[in-house]
Amino acid sequence: MTEADILEQNATLNDHSWAKLSVAAWLADHRGGEIGANSLFSGFCEGLVKQGIPLFRVSLSLRDSHPQIAARGFFWVREQGTEVVAYDFTDRDEEGYTLSPIKVINEGAAGLRRHLTGPKAQLDFPVMAELRDAGSTDFVAMPLCFSDGSRHYVSLTTDRPSGFTTHELQCIDELIPLFSLRIEIEHARYTARTLMQTYLGHEAARRVTAGAIRRGEGESIEAIVLFCDLRGFTRLVELNNPAEVIDTLSMYYEAVAGPVQDFGGDIVKMMGDGILVIFPLDKDADAKSCNRRACGAVAAVNRSIANLNSIKPDELPGNVTQLRAGFALHYGEITFGNIGSLDRLDFTVIGSAVNQAVRAENLTKQLQLPLVTTNSFAELDSTIELRSLGFHVLRGVPEPVEIFTLEKNEAFDPHVS
Repeated sequence: MTEADILEQNATLNDHSWAKLSVAAWLADHRGGEIGANSLFSGFCEGLVKQGIPLFRVSLSLRDSHPQIAARGFFWVREQGTEVVAYDFTDRDEEGYTLSPIKVINEGAAGLRRHLTGPKAQLDFPVMAELRDAGSTDFVAMPLCFSDGSRHYVSLTTDRPSGFTTHELQCIDELIPLFSLRIEIEHARYTARTLMQTYLGHEAARRVTAGAIRRGEGESIEAIVLFCDLRGFTRLVELNNPAEVIDTLSMYYEAVAGPVQDFGGDIVKMMGDGILVIFPLDKDADAKSCNRRACGAVAAVNRSIANLNSIKPDELPGNVTQLRAGFALHYGEITFGNIGSLDRLDFTVIGSAVNQAVRAENLTKQLQLPLVTTNSFAELDSTIELRSLGFHVLRGVPEPVEIFTLEKNEAFDPHVS
């Protein structure tokens, strides 16, 4: 080796040492703020490129704790940015995963490298040919080992004809533990927030993460309360096995949840066959717009259930010919609060408004109507045509309450502004 070769090698080593220090400092200095997994991943890739490491494509796979999502994939391409893809549990059974390097890393491999071009090319996974055809020349995959013992995955490719150098791979390898530490923190925040939203509802989750966690602590707000109840649930349970009941409830919940959330409703509770939803009134939502969104949500749910009956009749249990539901809308004051014992709390909504919505829904069976509202809801927007059904006694409510329904139940779809 000539003196010039030695000087060039030393310069390369120094460059990559600086690259490692620069990217490491960026990963460590988060200044106490939340950056998010997407931005952290993109910044890591772009930081390595800025320091002279010729990345072309990088992928990151994080195993999730969501009840429907098995993993999230992050895909970065130089000069194109990052795309995020969610994979459900069925994707884990597909050939794309079982014949992939991700499976090898998840099962315990310390690392994996494949040359994609030239005499040393080894295309033993289907994705290798895809990466080569997209322009990659060299591939390396490594595990991200989190502190809870779980294993995740990152892979990197370059389009340099000669591939990665040994020093570049050493630099990346030494940065991976720090990157793993930071991405674990961001992923844990995302997972905790997602799980709280899934099990508590968006508004309750927001309040819990904001620190409203003391037992007995509550906040009163004005809201429209929607209560939805599945018809014939007792008969469904008696005449079908538990698996069929759960499948039917899942279809019903899905038919309700999507439309409600599309119209800005927040699902607070799922109680057997009953679903409690709120539309909070705040500075960004006046009474009239909340009223119309609530009506629009009920109409959309009604259509969703009707579509379910027509599209998936064979998926319903043998003793169920169709799904039907009753709806009640009420407006009033509710209280978000922590209720429970010292070590087991439920963050829920309570108040007369909740009680009246639930009691009013019982009248849909007696009156044989799909939707009823109370007078407090009816007074929010006089442009929606409602018909009075007279005063009715609601159990637990001191005075009779005037009950309304839509003037044209067959339309069931008031204008939403």
